[in-house]
Amino acid sequence: MISLLFALVCGFAALVHSMKVQRVTLLDWALLAIGGLYGIGWVLVLHVTAAGGNPGWAQWILPFQDYYLVHNLSAFLLLGGIFIGWYLVPPIWRVKFLPNTDIAVRRPDRWPRVLWALLILAVTLQGVYTHSYGGFLGVLEYSALIRSGLFNAVPPNPFSFLRPFGGLAMIAALGFFGLLLSRNRSLSVRLGFVLSFLFSLYILYSWLGRMAFMVFLVSFPLTLAMYRSSSPFWLMAKGGLAFIGTLVGAYGMSVLLNLKPAENLLEFLAKELSYPFASFFAQLAYGEHLFRGFVDFLWAPVFLLPSSWWTHWLEPVGQVNTAVIMGAPKGERGVTGTIPVDLLTLGLMQLHIPGIILTGALFGALLRIVQAFLDRISCRGVRVAFEANLALQLAVLGAFYSEPELIISRNIRWIAAALIAFVLLRLPNLRVRLLPRHAHRGVVS
Repeated sequence: MISLLFALVCGFAALVHSMKVQRVTLLDWALLAIGGLYGIGWVLVLHVTAAGGNPGWAQWILPFQDYYLVHNLSAFLLLGGIFIGWYLVPPIWRVKFLPNTDIAVRRPDRWPRVLWALLILAVTLQGVYTHSYGGFLGVLEYSALIRSGLFNAVPPNPFSFLRPFGGLAMIAALGFFGLLLSRNRSLSVRLGFVLSFLFSLYILYSWLGRMAFMVFLVSFPLTLAMYRSSSPFWLMAKGGLAFIGTLVGAYGMSVLLNLKPAENLLEFLAKELSYPFASFFAQLAYGEHLFRGFVDFLWAPVFLLPSSWWTHWLEPVGQVNTAVIMGAPKGERGVTGTIPVDLLTLGLMQLHIPGIILTGALFGALLRIVQAFLDRISCRGVRVAFEANLALQLAVLGAFYSEPELIISRNIRWIAAALIAFVLLRLPNLRVRLLPRHAHRGVVS
C-alpha cells in the first residue's frame, strides 16, 4: 500500500511541476521513473516472487520482510532529496550565466556540419577500435565476450577505450531527426539521418545491449511526441507508455534472440526489476558497505579515463555490490555479469539513511544542470531530440543504473559531443573576433 502511495505522490508531483513550468523537464521524467520503480515495480516484484515466478532473486527478497518498510520510507527521502537538488542549483549557479553554445539560430548551416562531424568521427573511431578484432564485421565475433568482460579470450586491443565513441553516431541521428522536424530537409540532412541511423543500429548490435537498443529506437517517437504535444499531462502519459514499450520490446528481443529470459512478460519484468530491492536488502543485511563516505562520487572523474588505467586499483561500487550478492566481483569465480546499483541503494551505501537524501540531491542537481545546457540550444528540433534521449538515458535509466561509473560510461558520448558542438558552433565566430576592428568596416590596412 505504501508503495502505491509513493507512486501516486511521484506522479502527482511530476504533474504539478510540469503544469507550473508549462513543460515536461528532466525532473518530471525522473519522478515518474522512481515512482514506477520503487512504487509499482516493487508491487510487481513482490507479487511475482511470492508466487514462485522469480526463483533467482527470491532468496534476496522474501526473507527480508523487516526491511520492507525501511525501503518504502527511504524512497520518500530520496524523492525529497531530488527536489532539494533541483531547486538548490539555481541560487548557487545562475543558469543565465551559462555560455550560449548555439549560434546556429543565426547560421542555420552550423548544425548539419556539427552532426556530420559527429558521424564521421564515430565511423573513424569505430574503425580504429575494431582494427584489432578484424574490422567492422570482425568485432561482432567477440561482442559477447567483450560484454561479459572476458577480455582474456579476445585479442589485445590498445584502443579499447574508443569503444563508447561509436555512439556519437546515435547523437548525430537524433540531431538530424531534430533538423527534419524543424523543416530543414535538405539532401545533406536526409542523407545524414539515414547513414547515422543505420550506423547506430550496427553499433548497438555490436554492443549487444537490449535496453540501449530500445532506448535509442523509442527516442524517436518520444521526440515526435515532445515536439508536437502542448499538454504536459498527455506528454507524460505518452512517455510512460514509451518506457513500458521499451521494457516490452526488451522482452521481445530476448525471446527473438532465444535468450529465454522468463516464461511470460510479468516474470521477465520481475526478474529485470529485482536487483534494486535485492541490493538494498543485501547491503542492509551485510552492513559493511554503508559508510563509503561518497568516495564513489569523489573518484567519478577518474572514470573518464580508459578503464585499464584505474581498474587495478579502484573498485567501482557496482563491483562491491556484485561481490556481496554473487560472492565475487565480475570476472572472478565464474561471475560474468555485474549487479547494478540503483539510486536508492547508492545513497544507502554512501552514508546509510542520510546518504539517500544527499545522493538524491546530487542527482537532482545533475538533472538541473543538464536541463540548463539543453535549454541553451536554440534549434527547437535538435533540442527536443536531445532532451528526449537524455530523458530516457539519464533521468529514467539514471535511477535504475546510478553508479557513477555507469552514468559516465553510458553518457561519455554526450560529453564528447557537447565539447565538439561547442567548438564547431563557435569556431566561425571566434575567427571573426580575431580580425582587426577596422576589418569589419571594409578598411584595408
